[in-house]
Amino acid sequence: MSKVPQLKADLDKIQTGYGLMSLTWKAEPTPLEVAFESMHKVIEFAQKQNCKAFFNVGEFYGPNKINLIYVKEFFEKYPELRSQVIVSCKGGIDEVSLVAKGSYDDVISSVRDSVDAIGGVIDIFEVARLDKTICKEGEVYPYESFKALSELVEEGIISGISLSEVTAEEIQAIAKDWGKYLTCVEVELSLFSTDILHNNVAKVNNDLGLVTICYSPLGRGLLTGNIKSLKDIPAGDFRLALKRFQGDSLKQNFELIDFLQNEVVDKRDASNKLTLAQLALGWIKRWSFSADYPKGKFIPIPSGSTVNRVTENFDESKTKITDAEFTKINEFLKTFVTAGGRYETGN
Repeated sequence: MSKVPQLKADLDKIQTGYGLMSLTWKAEPTPLEVAFESMHKVIEFAQKQNCKAFFNVGEFYGPNKINLIYVKEFFEKYPELRSQVIVSCKGGIDEVSLVAKGSYDDVISSVRDSVDAIGGVIDIFEVARLDKTICKEGEVYPYESFKALSELVEEGIISGISLSEVTAEEIQAIAKDWGKYLTCVEVELSLFSTDILHNNVAKVNNDLGLVTICYSPLGRGLLTGNIKSLKDIPAGDFRLALKRFQGDSLKQNFELIDFLQNEVVDKRDASNKLTLAQLALGWIKRWSFSADYPKGKFIPIPSGSTVNRVTENFDESKTKITDAEFTKINEFLKTFVTAGGRYETGN
């Protein structure tokens, strides 16, 4: 019996998901004890909301599948919590070069290796990028990648499929062939990266009833208010190479930060304060209730490697914004232009 309908129903109840990449994809992984406290706190918040937690993990988020091993060891310590979490895993990519590996055999290996590393069934699996190099003539997407994934769902190795970094055309084509296996679509959405609201990705997800999982919802840290200059980014961090964080680009991007702080955060009543990060998350979640996407569901997946950060990001009472705030922000965004593309490097 297909588990996809239940997965979609469970996803529909979730307000905020948890991205675990930042726990391990860095020079010094977060200590296990600290990571476990954060993961446990996310589940506590989900339980208060009477929903499951959503863990977004990656086969390549650090060497030797360390991200998945963290999750495995967490559930070995707290086995009773496994049923309270939807685990969504990205793979199908070379762990060193980060080049997509989407052949049938590569995808089968990626999934089986990930399942071994995490120690059990993975609820949702996604190839991190479509391997367009193996597309046959006339193919919009690599058919064999999804043939492999669908067979693994039928085997019960995974329970459903997500898409990652896809266009509206690709979502439609994949859904036409494999719709009964699809649960959600993971794409970037933040106040700095609103592409999916304008390129039909969000619209197609809405029309197909697919949940939109929004990664980098805090603009890779810019929307936390903790980054004032490059000095606030640790050595070796890939953000140091991104144009968005440098010189005149950063100065231009602070126009949005200043607007949000001065015109929304600071104008909140003292009894109902929120942080810049909570406002940014609230803006994403507010799209779930907008007339533009009547069937849409948007779930931001911030990270958080400490209990304090998790508490800030997952306290749903603090991440609700008003209709007036939502309208004010969207009016500002009509004229604001982000300096630097999502992965654009250089000054």
